[in-house]
Amino acid sequence: MNKNVAIKKYHSTEDLEKMQKGELLELYLERMTTLTNTLPYIAFGTKPNVTMSSVGIPESKENVKALEKLHENTENYLDNTIEFQKIILPYSDTNNLAKAILFYEEIIKSFHTYEQFM
Repeated sequence: MNKNVAIKKYHSTEDLEKMQKGELLELYLERMTTLTNTLPYIAFGTKPNVTMSSVGIPESKENVKALEKLHENTENYLDNTIEFQKIILPYSDTNNLAKAILFYEEIIKSFHTYEQFM
C-alpha cells in the first residue's frame, strides 16, 4: 500500500454498498493513512507542498531532525497499524466499515474548508 495516498474520489453510501468487503478494507486503510499523514500538520494549514520555511519555521538542524524523526515515527506507526488492521479489520461489520469510510472522508473533505476557521 502506498503510504502517501491522495484521495481521488469521495464516495456515497450507495457507492460503498456496491463494493466487496476487500475493496472497502482498502479504502478504509487509504483514508486512515491520509489522516495519519495530515493531522500532525493541521496547525500549519492544509495546503499541499508547504515547507518549513514557508510557514515561518527556521530550517535549523534541530528542526529538520525533529521533522525527520516525525516522518520515521509516522512510517513505523503506519507499518504496524496497517499490519494489525489487515489481520483484524476483515472481522468488522461491513456496514460499520462503510460508515467509517464515510466519516473519514468527511474529515478529509473538511481540509478544503479549514481556512474559514482562521
